[in-house]
Amino acid sequence: MLRVSFKNVVRSSYIKSIPTFTRFYSVPKFEMTPGPPRLPKEQQEEFEKLQNIANSQIAIEEYNDSLKAGEPVGEQPVDFKPPTLQSDIGSIAYLKTIPEFEGEVNPKTGEIGGPKQDPLKHGDEWSYNGRVIDF
Repeated sequence: MLRVSFKNVVRSSYIKSIPTFTRFYSVPKFEMTPGPPRLPKEQQEEFEKLQNIANSQIAIEEYNDSLKAGEPVGEQPVDFKPPTLQSDIGSIAYLKTIPEFEGEVNPKTGEIGGPKQDPLKHGDEWSYNGRVIDF
């Protein structure tokens, strides 16, 4: 009898020593989705419709056909000119180089489309109009 009561004491103390956790679950503020939150119903339906059209094979074939035909797909690049400044303060000095030759071919090196002024004429330092640009 003593033996049985001892086992009961051991069992009851073992059960009491197991930690128990209480978890409180709450509804998350935002739905857990792998993307941004959904739009209002009408906008979400329109968005999904446009996504389906864009992902369809017909849209892909139309895009590929326009590339083969040579039609412009996006915006055309615009040539930007450097701003014309009234003073030399804040201007970029190497844009105002004094050309050493006329035309596209350098007569000394034979380089086509290169700089009009030799940047290495002062040794190993790259300079334009007397200003060193490599540090």
